[in-house]
Amino acid sequence: MSKFARKGKQPAGFEYLEQTLEVLENELRDKINEPHEGKRRTESIWPVHQINWQRSRYVYDMHYKYGKVDKKVLDYCVRNKIVDGSLIAKWKKAGYERLCSTYVINTRNYNFGTVSICRVPPQSLGDDQVVECPTTGCRGCASGGQRNIFGNKYGQSLAKIQILREQREQREAAAAGAR
Repeated sequence: MSKFARKGKQPAGFEYLEQTLEVLENELRDKINEPHEGKRRTESIWPVHQINWQRSRYVYDMHYKYGKVDKKVLDYCVRNKIVDGSLIAKWKKAGYERLCSTYVINTRNYNFGTVSICRVPPQSLGDDQVVECPTTGCRGCASGGQRNIFGNKYGQSLAKIQILREQREQREAAAAGAR
């Protein structure tokens, strides 16, 4: 979301997330403006769903998993639609920890009142069956599936990567200070 569209003053601690969120916002803008000739109609919107998931997951992990930002920052991000609040609310519920989008669990979006194929547990599918949600490009967000649900860079855990980098920098600084 553009800096100009945000309402209210940024809470303390938002600057910790701001650089990564800005990079994801710029990447989303580039993906939207990218030509999509040669792609299926639904395939052209996959990056939108995937970057939305990654942005929301980043803020969610930084608050709930690593405790690097407080509740005020999370609420600010939801209120300004930087992240998807309904998706974050679903992640807190059992069985939805890896959900790719709220669209895939809405039974009105699919025939016969079912959900997307990506929500089927991998052990219920055949060994040679390829799973790929036509709407989001998800390769299985049901519990017990693979770690990277999109199979590309948008399925990576940015929060974990950032925390590991910070820990490495601290170790290197401590080693340099010990010399």
